[in-house]
Amino acid sequence: MLHGLVKYEGLQQQLRNLNDQLSDLNNLISEAVNKQNKASAVSSRNENVLNVVRNSLKRTEVLESEQRALYAEGQNFNKESWQILNASMNNIRNFEVLAKNLTALISALEKKEGILDHLNPIYKEKYVLRAQMHADMLQKRVQYYRDLFNATQRDADFALRASKAYQQIVDALESSRDAAINASIAADIAYKKAHPSAEQDSLVDQASIILADSTRLLSRGKQKASHVGELKLSLEKHKEEMKNVRDILTETAKADNVISHQLQKLDNREALLTIQDVLQKAKKISDSMDEVQMKADMVRSNVKNELRPRLKQLSSDFQVNAVINHITASQENIQQAEVLLSRLSEDAVERKRKFQQWNDTMAARLQELRNKITQARHAANGIHLSISSRANMSEGCVRSFRPSSLEPSTTTSLVLDYALESGAKQNDSLILYLPSSTTEDFIAVEIVAQHIRFVWDVGGGAGEVEHPLKLEPGKSAEERNWYNIQIDRRSNIAKLSVRPHVLPEGSALESGTPVTNSSTSGFGRLDVGPGDVLWVGGLHLASAPGPPFLKTRNTGLAGCLHRVVLDGHAIGLWNFASQSAAGCAACIQSGEQTRDELTFRFSGEGYAVLHRPSSGPYNKYAFSVSLKFRTLDENSLLFLAVNPNVTDRYVSLTLRDGRVLFRVGYGGETQLEMASQERHNTGNWTVVEASRLFDRRKKLEKGVLKVEGEARDGAPTSPPGQEALPDLSNALYFVGGVPPGSFGAGMNKLDLPGSFLGCLAEIQVVQDGYSPLRGQFYGVEAGCADSALDKASFDGRGHLQLPSHSLDRRNASFGFVFRTLQPNALLMLTAFGDGERGQSFYSVSLVDGRLNVQVDAGRGEVLMSPQKQFNDGKFHSLSVTKLGRRLELRVDDELEDSAALPKGATVVHAPGPSGGLYFGGVPSNFTNIGMITSSVPLVGTVKDVIFNDQLLQLDHPISFEHVGIGRLDTISVLESYPPGSPSPSILLPPKRGEGRNGLPEGCHKGPSYSLEPGAAKFGDSPHSHVQIRQRKSVLQAGDFTVELDFRTLYPNGLLLLLPGGKGKKLHYILLQLRNKRLQLLIVKGVPKLDIEDTEELNDGLWHHVVLSREGNRIIMIVDSNKPKRRKRYPKKLNIGNTMYVGGVPESEVLLPELLLQKLESFKGCLRGLAINQQSQNLSGHKVGQCFPLVEQGSYFPGDAYAVYEEKFHVGSQLELQLEFRTSENTGVLLSISEPPGYPALSLEINDGKVVMTGDMGNQRPFHVEQGFPSRFTVCDNRWHRVKAFFENDVLNLRVDNFPTVYGHSGNGIFTEASTNSPLYIGGLPEGAPSGTLGTRDNFKGCIRNVVIGKNPKDWTDMASLNNILLSSCPVSS
Repeated sequence: MLHGLVKYEGLQQQLRNLNDQLSDLNNLISEAVNKQNKASAVSSRNENVLNVVRNSLKRTEVLESEQRALYAEGQNFNKESWQILNASMNNIRNFEVLAKNLTALISALEKKEGILDHLNPIYKEKYVLRAQMHADMLQKRVQYYRDLFNATQRDADFALRASKAYQQIVDALESSRDAAINASIAADIAYKKAHPSAEQDSLVDQASIILADSTRLLSRGKQKASHVGELKLSLEKHKEEMKNVRDILTETAKADNVISHQLQKLDNREALLTIQDVLQKAKKISDSMDEVQMKADMVRSNVKNELRPRLKQLSSDFQVNAVINHITASQENIQQAEVLLSRLSEDAVERKRKFQQWNDTMAARLQELRNKITQARHAANGIHLSISSRANMSEGCVRSFRPSSLEPSTTTSLVLDYALESGAKQNDSLILYLPSSTTEDFIAVEIVAQHIRFVWDVGGGAGEVEHPLKLEPGKSAEERNWYNIQIDRRSNIAKLSVRPHVLPEGSALESGTPVTNSSTSGFGRLDVGPGDVLWVGGLHLASAPGPPFLKTRNTGLAGCLHRVVLDGHAIGLWNFASQSAAGCAACIQSGEQTRDELTFRFSGEGYAVLHRPSSGPYNKYAFSVSLKFRTLDENSLLFLAVNPNVTDRYVSLTLRDGRVLFRVGYGGETQLEMASQERHNTGNWTVVEASRLFDRRKKLEKGVLKVEGEARDGAPTSPPGQEALPDLSNALYFVGGVPPGSFGAGMNKLDLPGSFLGCLAEIQVVQDGYSPLRGQFYGVEAGCADSALDKASFDGRGHLQLPSHSLDRRNASFGFVFRTLQPNALLMLTAFGDGERGQSFYSVSLVDGRLNVQVDAGRGEVLMSPQKQFNDGKFHSLSVTKLGRRLELRVDDELEDSAALPKGATVVHAPGPSGGLYFGGVPSNFTNIGMITSSVPLVGTVKDVIFNDQLLQLDHPISFEHVGIGRLDTISVLESYPPGSPSPSILLPPKRGEGRNGLPEGCHKGPSYSLEPGAAKFGDSPHSHVQIRQRKSVLQAGDFTVELDFRTLYPNGLLLLLPGGKGKKLHYILLQLRNKRLQLLIVKGVPKLDIEDTEELNDGLWHHVVLSREGNRIIMIVDSNKPKRRKRYPKKLNIGNTMYVGGVPESEVLLPELLLQKLESFKGCLRGLAINQQSQNLSGHKVGQCFPLVEQGSYFPGDAYAVYEEKFHVGSQLELQLEFRTSENTGVLLSISEPPGYPALSLEINDGKVVMTGDMGNQRPFHVEQGFPSRFTVCDNRWHRVKAFFENDVLNLRVDNFPTVYGHSGNGIFTEASTNSPLYIGGLPEGAPSGTLGTRDNFKGCIRNVVIGKNPKDWTDMASLNNILLSSCPVSS
């Protein structure tokens, strides 16, 4: 019994345990079901999202199909409309023919009715007799006229006329007689036709039949006319339908653009927050999916290890696999949604690409049309026309013009050539009148009582000046007396000069006897603009009357006007906007004044196109050009010889940064390029000779450039063959510039600077002289007299220094006109160079768009700062007037502020002719503390600088840098910027190759850089060096001299090493760069001689060093500076006969081991090595060639690459950055990939975009790309900075100052790129996997400042380098 009880209790305990296990099982099942429900919910949400995407796609497809249908329907409507229109036009033409036939029939009917009414036998006798009587009467009159003519036979002329008249009358009588006879005959015929025989219808019956036919035709014509009206209505209806179709197509295109805009939100800065929100939601979904996956894995494990065995025990049929299937299905749905989204994104990108391609094509065509219009205007500019009023007309010659060059200004320059009409009463007339459309300002030139009078009003009241010279008319229209009229207005002061064209030598009238007068001071700005109208000869009657200050009210020119030049711009008298009803007549052109045709002035916008004479033989093996120039331009074209059909073979002379640049193109990448060392844009005459010669015997091409006393020679990078030589037999010669649109885009693109501003002379090409005025030209004139340049443009990097002016005790003033878009900028500063406190100065700055004028006479400064903002891109005139101690500031002729200097401060001193007046900025070494309120260099224009009523010329500067003297900027945005906003991007003068919107039209094809003759490149490979053996006595026996030039950007490197001889390890001479300074070590055992220079010399420029032993002294001279001398030269120094240059071999060098470990090879260029004045050859082990000019960065010639590390691990996080400069829009920047092609990470330039792509190992690459306003932004041969960051499965990419763009893999499982392969920079070797790259094109250009994983690494510290030229990024100047 007890045993049974125990057994029962045990069974009961087992049941309880089983019950607990069942409860646990139920809980597990419930939990699994809940998780299944959650997974189903997530799957449902994903399906909803997928449905939304599908619906969007369907809507897009529906809209696209509707659009195509509408487009097709529109085309059908269009075809039908054209058919109907053609049918209507045919009907109209048929009706016109019918109408003409009908009119002819009606006319014939009327004639025949007249014949029936008037020609019958009754009228015959009546009219014929009368005709005969009339003939008799005429015969009597003939006799009368004959008597009259007999009385005038003594006048031969009248007799002749009378004879002719008599003959005419006789002929008329004979005709009358014949007419009478014919009338009689016609009457008989008419009677017979009107009353024929009985067998024929009478004429009346025929007329009735014709009338019936005509009535029937008229009825049909009216019906057709009504049908034409119906057709017109139908045509209008179809036109309306076509308009509706166009509207529908437009709305459809807008809807398509909206859809495209939605699909392209990833590239939209405004959608950044939305993208981040989507990324966060996606991350949350991914995290929840990861959590579900983990829980599902846990459930799967529990089911496998615990639940399945228990279920087998309980014989349960529960299907756990359903949960797993649902989860798997959810994952597949998510993947499909991602694939669909990726496809939609790719479609959107493709649409954007196609639209961009279409847009680029249209932009190119529009630009080509603009260029042709500009060229046509330039051609028309050469038309010279003289005009005057027509004779015997009540209304005279009046014309209006709309000059595009008008702009607000405080100065006016006006030149006229004018002559009075001869042999008539001389009337007063208005010659020229220019009013402002916004103010009461105007200028006018009139002739009053044969005297020239100039009248003006610039805001303070009218001023006038009249010249005393009386203009005399000529003897005849062919012999007019021409006069030259010159007017020069500066602020409120005007000067008028009048002189005859023809004067005896030494005449007192040669100067034009100028007379001056002034208007109210403080007002000097003439407010005119491109929309204002210039009148010649008067005003139209419909126009408002002129100002009351004019003395002439007659309309029309009273003489002949030949030339009008306003502010340096010729006004074509043929190019008028309107003219008077009577019009104008041409008059005999002015006798041109003799001009010097040995020199030629170019306006800065012009060019001359010359043709090579076709007669002489042509030698393609040689070409030469020589000329003289005078300019202040830093960058401009002097000469170009090129065949327009083969533009990659050419010869050019240009200015780049003020240096003369000689270039020859041989096709492809081969070029010769040489530049002068000195700047020659000094305003002085400079002689240039350039030539190229091919030695047919040696098969070598050579170039020579001579500029003043400097001569250089060079050779192309790779020797060209005879077939590559430029054949210029059919070339055009472009002097001073090229026509608009020439060589700017497509296959004909050339890298050319802008047009030349200055003077050219003695132009010779292959020893033939040329004149720019003998071909097609624009903006060129003979002679090179001093032409005042009164404007200057600044690009934010430069300054202009001029002689300064003190503000005197009593009356003084200064002013200028400026425009800019910068809120903060330095406009002007006058100060002493040392910048000491207590000295006088005055300055003008912009701060938050407001003017700040500071003046200090040495006793404390005063500040004038009006509240208005003036950084709106418009011209503003500034004027500061000093009356004693009182200062007044006027802007645009309005008093804005005033102040008073402290007591005792009466004169504001300035340095004077030595300089001290700065515009647009100051030199970097100038101390300006407290003198200016903004030190930001100006981007904009300054012009019309006036000091004490005298216009300041800008073409004789003390110093200048990065300034366009004589040129305006190209600011076109006339919008103000709020205070504190960053400086806007100013539209600087577009480079050749850029469109009018400033965007590049193609990659900037940089030159195929030439090589520095005689220079050797060291350091691109380990142990590169040159070994030179000498007779031991040369360096051992006594005095010696060693000299060489070096150039490097590295702080350390061996230049020269002379190791000891006969086993003397501790004897050597070492010249090296150490910590950027030059160091000479002479070691003999423990004692050593150490000479170190104090200057840092790793600046990338050439430096010259000389080592000279003189007895017991060694001398080191660097760049001709004061020599560093040491007297204790070691005695019995035992050095060998071998010299190592630039480095040492890997072994067999007799030096201490510790020293060998510390030595660094030289990384840079050496040239000009000479020992005792004997030049040495620098050919050696792994030694290359040098570019003439370089900057920091390593050059990849197109077949180079670097291995950063042989086994690089990307992991889950990587940060990298670099800078690049290239002229190609495709190339590899960085790549790492495992052999199968994944995992992988890459950074590349692909079709003008910077693209970063990753693959975490799941063969599902994801990428992020940075697009730009133009496909050619990154290939502009300028430096661009790239920052990229990879973390887990997110990519961040930023280029320059563009917004950061993001990419996400969408797969939370793979968050690490497990790589263990080489990391390549700049390209890939053969056989390396492409990984995620879209191109295998090696990078061509320069790369610098590579930082990977926050660790900067020099190129020399990388695993390996292949064909990279270290620290040799070539530049043209």
